[in-house]
Amino acid sequence: MEVLHPLFTIVFLGLIGFSFLEVYGKEIRNFKAVWIIIIVMIILSGLRNWVGADYQVYFQMYSYYGLDATFSEIFDKALFRKSNLEIEWLYLFFNNLFFSLGFPFYVFTLFVAIFAIVPKFYTIEKNVAYPAFSVLLYLIPTYFVADAGQIRQGLGMAVCIFAFKFIKERNLPMFLLMIYIALGFHKSTIIFLPAYWLVLIPMSSSRILTFVAISAILAPFQIYNSLGFLDSIAPQEVYAGYSGYVSIENAEGRGIGLLDLIIMLYVFYLVFFNKVTCAKIPYYEYMRNLGVIGICLYFILRGSPIFSTRLSGIYLFFIYMALPNIVASIEKVSLKRYLHFVLVCFMIFYYFVFSHYQAKAGRFTPDTYQNYLW
Repeated sequence: MEVLHPLFTIVFLGLIGFSFLEVYGKEIRNFKAVWIIIIVMIILSGLRNWVGADYQVYFQMYSYYGLDATFSEIFDKALFRKSNLEIEWLYLFFNNLFFSLGFPFYVFTLFVAIFAIVPKFYTIEKNVAYPAFSVLLYLIPTYFVADAGQIRQGLGMAVCIFAFKFIKERNLPMFLLMIYIALGFHKSTIIFLPAYWLVLIPMSSSRILTFVAISAILAPFQIYNSLGFLDSIAPQEVYAGYSGYVSIENAEGRGIGLLDLIIMLYVFYLVFFNKVTCAKIPYYEYMRNLGVIGICLYFILRGSPIFSTRLSGIYLFFIYMALPNIVASIEKVSLKRYLHFVLVCFMIFYYFVFSHYQAKAGRFTPDTYQNYLW
């Protein structure tokens, strides 16, 4: 039986334990000790040694662009001037800054891990009744794929998730600034630009089902093939590694895949507990809307394992925030605990699926994971 490295397993079990404390407590509590787990996650991701399907690509980029790209070229790209640089400007800025200061690559990845993980958990802590439960849902596979793999994607996602603060405040200038910064890390984050307005769409349970059904019907037509800009969003240098992560989850148009079943589980929670959660959780409608958009994007882009996960990933993150809030909104204790138990069982199942099919590709298993601390 395949398992993750013991430290990842301890993180996983710790989050399960904290989620039970949250759900079974007599009152909603925010356990600050969860930050200890977050710090461990940062160390495991930030100081990893040759771990992550895309590690080799970024390791090579670190010295290549550090020697080849100048800061003047980087700022030209930031100002949308003509440039020969293929990688986003803000990522290159930090890449070259750390390289020029003489820091080894693992110091740079540690900085990346802090920048990528802390804003996500900060946003969770501010908006989710059960933060540890939310991190548990995010852990597999998003943490491993984005924050311990696709460096630029993880950074761009972090900025977009943090931008939720300005969506709530209806602060358009700051939101647009966040999008600009996110684009500096990864161009795929442009997909999050409409989020500022999408959160305002009224959504009943029937409307959620309608949107999801229409998106599922559109899936076989692969309408994304007519949108040429998609190829520029998923650069060729990350295709091979990324495909190794998602091959088992995404059916690529051939029948029903694991990710399809996961998405339908999410839809069940969003539809059946929509009204009660809207009445009790502030800004739940915003999280729900963004999560539903992520589900719709997944189905529309389902024929491509790259696009269906890369472009929907930022929106689907809000599912990890919405589901714990749904559980928190249920007054009947037995139902609350049952809904929590179902999701925990699902995550345990997902742990073994990820360990068996994908952990080897990312080098997260006991015999392949390495860290600079040991």
